[in-house]
Amino acid sequence: MDSLNMPPLESGEKVQFGIVSRRHNSSSPHVRLLVFGSLGMFTLAIGLAFALIGAWPVAPFAGLECLALFIAYSWLRRHDEDYELITIEGNDVIVETRNGSKRERVPMSRFWAQVVVEDVTGGRKRVFLRAHGRQIEFGRLLSDEAKLSVAKRLRAKLTALV
Repeated sequence: MDSLNMPPLESGEKVQFGIVSRRHNSSSPHVRLLVFGSLGMFTLAIGLAFALIGAWPVAPFAGLECLALFIAYSWLRRHDEDYELITIEGNDVIVETRNGSKRERVPMSRFWAQVVVEDVTGGRKRVFLRAHGRQIEFGRLLSDEAKLSVAKRLRAKLTALV
């Protein structure tokens, strides 16, 4: 799942350009909780029913399935707000990312920044912003077509006159 919002940011006068990439969440956290909770309750009901008719070995597996559902729901909840943001502010390029609870903000010089597209196994693409011996991946939440579009737009904005 991917989405791409590419209008220029207008939150401050200094921001000249911005690209935001974030997950496309097709349901709200409340709906997901309801779905996962319903699945868990259904699984526990089946496990309890089998245990009551004497097939008690089913109950531990029902518990393991509920644990797996809880872990999956927790992971989804933790990554609800993930995003990647590139802004160009004058002579600076700022890359901000959030992955789970980890947030990172990396400023780079616009004049030294390079956009690099790499092919990886399976025909997938990876886009990096490199400067001063450091590279930051951008677009891990995007499709390959969107990554190439972002790379093209970002190259154009980096080379445009300030």
